Amino acid sequence: MSATVQPRTKDHWSLRLRVKRPGAGGIRPAMIVLALVQALLLALTASSLATGGGLYGCSTACVNAADQQPLTPAIAVFFGMLMLVLPVAIGALAEEWPAAVAFAVLPWFPALLIAANTLLAPTNTIVPPTPAKNGQPAIPYATSKFGPPFWLDGTHLPVLLFSLALFAFLGWLGWTLGRAFRNA
Repeated sequence: MSATVQPRTKDHWSLRLRVKRPGAGGIRPAMIVLALVQALLLALTASSLATGGGLYGCSTACVNAADQQPLTPAIAVFFGMLMLVLPVAIGALAEEWPAAVAFAVLPWFPALLIAANTLLAPTNTIVPPTPAKNGQPAIPYATSKFGPPFWLDGTHLPVLLFSLALFAFLGWLGWTLGRAFRNA
């Protein structure tokens, strides 16, 4: 007696499972490289080297010699445009929008930590000296006020949140454009 097993073609109890393997979220090496370039660019442009003009080739003030008007070096404009194009490129390489947004926003955090020397420490305000007046003694310099940390300061927080949202939006926009080109 031989038994042959026939495959069942109408099995109503079986389910086909489609499970993505871990790490298949659309992260490509090019995204990581672009995110590292973005982090380096953000940190450099927010560093004291850039704010002092050294990164842009201005050892002294960047001014037009003829009329003494402020001058923006071409490299500064290029870096500004590159900082907006890189998150879009990162998003365009992503296969899923969460990866696009995450990798577009990720470089923002190290740049914020590097650029804000007093990010975690409260800001220290020094009260200037008061000269002696009408019989009142002079008051020398005194450290008297500690404000909130940089990232919680009311003047910085809206700008920081806007820049974070901008990078997230640019990553999503890049993903949308990349998806449109891949499906075309």
